[in-house]
Amino acid sequence: MCGIGGVFGRSDVETVKRMLARLEHRGPDDEHMITGADYSFGTRRLSIVGVADGRQPISNEDETVWAAQNGELYNYPRVKRELLTNGHKLRTHCDTEILPHLYEEYGTDLVKHIDGMFAIAVWDKVNRTGMLARDRMGKKPLYYYRAGDALYFASEIKSLLLVPGFRRRINFEALHNFLSFKHVPCPLSIFEGVQMLAPAHRLIFKTGEEPRIERYWDVDFAAAGEMARWPEEELVEHLLALLRRGVERRLMSDVPVGFFLSGGVDSSLSTALAAEVSPGRIKTFTLTYAGDSTTEGKEQDRRWARMIAANYETEHYEERVEFSDFPENLRRIIACFDEPFSGTVSTYFLSPLIAQHVKVAVSGDGADELFGSYLSHRLAYPLANFAEYQQTGDVNLIRPFENQTDFLARLFETEDWRWRSKLFVFEEEEKAALYAPEFSERMSKYSSSERLRRDFSRLTARDPLNRILEAEFRTIFPDQVLAFVDRLSMAHSLEVRTAYLDTDFVSFIAGLPGHWKIRAGETKYLLKKAALKYFPEEMVFRKKEGFLMPITEWLLGDLEDYVRSTLSRERLAKHGIFNQEHVQALVDSLYRHESDYRQVNRVFSLILCARGRMS
Repeated sequence: MCGIGGVFGRSDVETVKRMLARLEHRGPDDEHMITGADYSFGTRRLSIVGVADGRQPISNEDETVWAAQNGELYNYPRVKRELLTNGHKLRTHCDTEILPHLYEEYGTDLVKHIDGMFAIAVWDKVNRTGMLARDRMGKKPLYYYRAGDALYFASEIKSLLLVPGFRRRINFEALHNFLSFKHVPCPLSIFEGVQMLAPAHRLIFKTGEEPRIERYWDVDFAAAGEMARWPEEELVEHLLALLRRGVERRLMSDVPVGFFLSGGVDSSLSTALAAEVSPGRIKTFTLTYAGDSTTEGKEQDRRWARMIAANYETEHYEERVEFSDFPENLRRIIACFDEPFSGTVSTYFLSPLIAQHVKVAVSGDGADELFGSYLSHRLAYPLANFAEYQQTGDVNLIRPFENQTDFLARLFETEDWRWRSKLFVFEEEEKAALYAPEFSERMSKYSSSERLRRDFSRLTARDPLNRILEAEFRTIFPDQVLAFVDRLSMAHSLEVRTAYLDTDFVSFIAGLPGHWKIRAGETKYLLKKAALKYFPEEMVFRKKEGFLMPITEWLLGDLEDYVRSTLSRERLAKHGIFNQEHVQALVDSLYRHESDYRQVNRVFSLILCARGRMS
């Protein structure tokens, strides 16, 4: 719901109008702004809750506190009742209206009393104080930029590029990290001076003072306590109860809600629970690939998605992606991020279909990151046990990599951050060779490995798997996964929610010991046990591909001319950042079929740099 933009510390109506115009895709239903002597801010609205009377920014009774938000507040009904009991007068049916009244009650601690996905802006006229805040998990983005004594902010970077006097200069630390992570990590952006507010943080702005940034909530991946001793069946039932409640809360809407349905456990379970609690028939949407782009796994996805849709009598739709769609849409996809990004992009192709039918869709995002699914998650226990395996030869210690001991040996390090850094797209020494000679020294002061070491030094977990899950939940998940879901869906005016990120659900699952998440090499163990109450074993325990795009097949196939043109010496020479000979060698090795999936990621990341909007 919505995009927000504005400035604290000065009045700047014309700039904010232009900023909001850049966010029309996030909120095509309405535009509104307010202004005063030292503030101007507003919204582009996608009307979902309080459709008829929910225009924002919105104020308290005497208009001394104003608030705007991008997102949804799932505890809105309960908080509204409490505010009314305390004597507040609320005049709309919009969830945003609770914010100025909560500010009257709690000041900037209001963020501790709301639950949902949000990026909010609040202005206190009396105390000339502004607050920005992001939700606990980082579902909704919020960027800011200091311009003298003023603070500009917006849902997307593109709006901040319009601030008077802004100069587009590349943040080379951000670029260096992108080449390892596939995204620019928070709080950096690709532009000098533009920063992202971190999840679960608030920024306090007071006229004449430096902004203050504070964390207001945290999740503990080491808090299992008594739950660790619960029987499996009790854990499964509690998991389902929390997830069911999370699904029910995400049905809060004055407009129809749809569901992503990939045919895998995550989205299927969410859909099944919704069918149980929804008062009406739900709509489901599946992405399929055409022609040579499809795979056996994707055909299984389609089969099971259709089965679930039939069993739960959903109104089911499928979107088929053609090979030709990818190059045609790549520049549009890049524009959604305003900076290099080489993560998953499939949401961009399914969202237009969903947006034809609904304004809100529920996905299965978060399940992989909480229960363990990715390569780094599957490696956690085998690498933690590898030294013991070398002594004993017990292959049970390294399942499911018992037939890949050479691979484990190459990765093995006693410190987990060190082996995790070996999974970077480009490691530090590879980036040193990638840069043009005259540029390499300039970049030598940055280190993605050192950044990773610092991230791991702050972890709460001790369990080997939970440490990897925690590290990625705090970084890669909001910066990459939630980023692509938000940008690529909101590009088509579609809001995406997920029950797996309900606060109570996250707190419960995060604190469970790792053996409930991956057991004997079986990923998402406890979630799959819960899914067995709804689906057959054949579906639950099959290999799952998920909402991925067949980038490997496409780059190695008919896109060769496109790749070579994009990474030509002439184009690279315009930036002067990369070693032209080294890049050509990477491309040549790709088309001699001497490379692996990681090499594909390297070339794709370079394409995103060359085609991006960094200058």
